[in-house]
Amino acid sequence: MVLRLVFAFVFLGPLACVVGEVVRTPTAWQSWREADRVMLLLANTALLALAAVLIAVPLGTLLGVATERVPFPGRRFVRGVLLLALFVPLPVYAVAWQIVLGSWLPPLTLEPGEVAWRPWNQGLLPAAWVHGMAAVPWVAWIVAAGLRHTDRDLEDEATMTGGPTRLFRHVLLPRVALAVAASAGFVVAQTATEIAVTDPMMVRTFAEEVYTQLVGFPAGVAAAVAVTLPVWLAACRVAVLLSKPLVTRFFPTESVAAVGRPLAFRRRWLPAALAWIATAVTALLPLAALLWKAGTTAGGWSLGNLGTQVERTVTLSGVSIASGALSSALTGLLTASLAAWFCWANRERPTRVIAAAVTLALTPGPLIGLGLKELIGHLLTLEECVLNSLGLSLDFPPVRSALYDQPSPLPGVWACAIRFFPVAVAILYPAVRVIPKELHETAKLDGVRPWRYVGWPLTRSAFGAAAVAVAVLSLGEVSASKLVVPPHLTVYVLDLFNQMHYGTEATVAAMCLVQVAVTGLIVYLAREI
Repeated sequence: MVLRLVFAFVFLGPLACVVGEVVRTPTAWQSWREADRVMLLLANTALLALAAVLIAVPLGTLLGVATERVPFPGRRFVRGVLLLALFVPLPVYAVAWQIVLGSWLPPLTLEPGEVAWRPWNQGLLPAAWVHGMAAVPWVAWIVAAGLRHTDRDLEDEATMTGGPTRLFRHVLLPRVALAVAASAGFVVAQTATEIAVTDPMMVRTFAEEVYTQLVGFPAGVAAAVAVTLPVWLAACRVAVLLSKPLVTRFFPTESVAAVGRPLAFRRRWLPAALAWIATAVTALLPLAALLWKAGTTAGGWSLGNLGTQVERTVTLSGVSIASGALSSALTGLLTASLAAWFCWANRERPTRVIAAAVTLALTPGPLIGLGLKELIGHLLTLEECVLNSLGLSLDFPPVRSALYDQPSPLPGVWACAIRFFPVAVAILYPAVRVIPKELHETAKLDGVRPWRYVGWPLTRSAFGAAAVAVAVLSLGEVSASKLVVPPHLTVYVLDLFNQMHYGTEATVAAMCLVQVAVTGLIVYLAREI
């Protein structure tokens, strides 16, 4: 009962405050009278998500199939690059691709003598390209997960009766189709709920609307939420209805599944070449752009310039990098713990798990930040009332100090926990579902705690993966934590996000490289452990 209350307060409290923001302001619904603005937000959000899906899904599917089922030279390196690319924050992708699109592509000139201009680094299509490239590693991971375990006997039978063509068409293709549908849903959720790309590229979406209103005209926040709320709720409802059959078919319900056999191709060089090209475009090209920009001065590029920029960044931001890593580790442990409890408590209720995960996954980051900000305000008011009733006057009230006016990381930890709870559930719930019911029932008959003696031993590896994934993703979270982080706390990724609005200079590129290096170090250490 206590854990249920904690879960409702931590994850549902901010969402309730978002709804309350509109309920307390009936005039907010008048914002729907501005039909042109609402339709523009709807069109931009839909087109951005659709374009990102069209970019990410084909490339990601190719990489997922190749890295999971096609042996080729360098496959292990490609997997490592894609694993790192999973956790590179969106602001880093935005900076890297602005360098490529804005500096490396040639400018356009309409007529001879007119000033050349560069349209590639702002607008809807560039924003969709960045989102699509950032989502390719996730699509590849989801597709690879769908192909990782299979019925080995069924594959052998299909191969013997019809060869590789029958195997792919009747056994693998259905699982690839499920994985593609799941990955497309992920791309839509990521694209429609983030502002790290759309904000610097000047694209207005529903997620961007809340952030813009909060920064530019705080009195209009309720109206911005009112515009976003119906679309968000409708999207959540549709996504839950579509996700239930998808999840029940995609995730196994029994422990098993042998690892599938490699696919044989007559021209083995073709899938290898395609995989290498896709990896180079997705991950290596942005990295090369950052290295080039960070090391370039008026005298040209040099390794010394690169080293100087990186050293300066580490010297100035070392404390915020270290504190951010500790805060992210705390976020990962807390989020994975709550996700493990939630998945175990609802192992027989997949609809409840899907509804909670999908709702939080589709909630725009600024909405989470705004709701959390409102909830913190209510907590401060409650604390003040309690202290006044007790006749106490504290210089540092505990709740106010922890959540508002001291450089505390807890508001950011809270925001990141809400943002990445669906990721922890996606990792832990399949591990919980494959636990045989007989083991659970036997533990109960023996009078021991099923979670301690059955659940934890069989899911602790998934728990570790969820904790690491949430921790690394928290290092790059911007859209929700930006609205709640106390003003005296320096957060590295938020500093990077602010700096990138002034242009992709060498300093910003060096900051991105340091962020990638810290992310890569954590991922490497986690894999070794």
